[in-house]
Amino acid sequence: MNAVAAIDIGNTRAKFGLISDPALGPVGEVTATVLEDGQSLPEQLLAWWHSTAAGRACSCVIAGSDPDCRDQLLQNWPVALPQPLVIRSGSQIPVHADVDYPSRVGIDRLLNAYAAQFLLTTDQAAIIVDSGTATTVDLVTPGPVFRGGSILPGLRLAARALHDYTARLPLVDVDESLTQLPVLPGRNTEDAIMAGLFLGQLGAVREIVAGLQNALHVIAPQCGSPRLIISGGGGRQLTSHLPNAFFADSLALHGLAWLAHQQGAAHRHVCRISAH
Repeated sequence: MNAVAAIDIGNTRAKFGLISDPALGPVGEVTATVLEDGQSLPEQLLAWWHSTAAGRACSCVIAGSDPDCRDQLLQNWPVALPQPLVIRSGSQIPVHADVDYPSRVGIDRLLNAYAAQFLLTTDQAAIIVDSGTATTVDLVTPGPVFRGGSILPGLRLAARALHDYTARLPLVDVDESLTQLPVLPGRNTEDAIMAGLFLGQLGAVREIVAGLQNALHVIAPQCGSPRLIISGGGGRQLTSHLPNAFFADSLALHGLAWLAHQQGAAHRHVCRISAH
């Protein structure tokens, strides 16, 4: 298939990814930019496009957890880029949300559920951990059907909260890759914070995963054991400490690429019918 430039506007960062095969092959050249940086988002997108995607991507698709920031980007969309497919609501994503308030489910969680189905066998369920500004842990059954899950502060948000809402605690760098678990007891303030943040996050995720596995046995016992899929900025650190976990970089970008690919296929099909 032709390459897709996928743009995901998060709460604190925007991600640009070039995807030549949305079937969860590696995303090429993912760029994550902090939204508060000095250069405007359209300028950063255009610079990324010229350095990475120009001459390769034939379509663009955009979604975001921050609709205001998404719409500002669309109002100042670089003329050099193709006009994008815009995913504004969950109703555009072919996932059934079996929850109390389906319209309130975040687009990012639905995109994850949509993309995960391409990693699964026909009757397999998934538990998806997405570690970003917030960490979400969600259950998805075949269909795909989004069954809900849990939301907790992500590593970066928790680190920022400790720094901002205390008088003396420093801001620790949680983006640093952890190949080993933090040593206990922490013998200085920074190590104590890192141990609390990372081990607290890991322990919470383990507990929630166990609870969702138990719930799956009641909701859809025919699915057997679910596949554990990890994504997000802090996901790679968590993956090595969770048995049988699979890391899928930028799962939501893959979901966007599949939507663009399928809409393009549907458009080509309609054009062929019209030609006849």
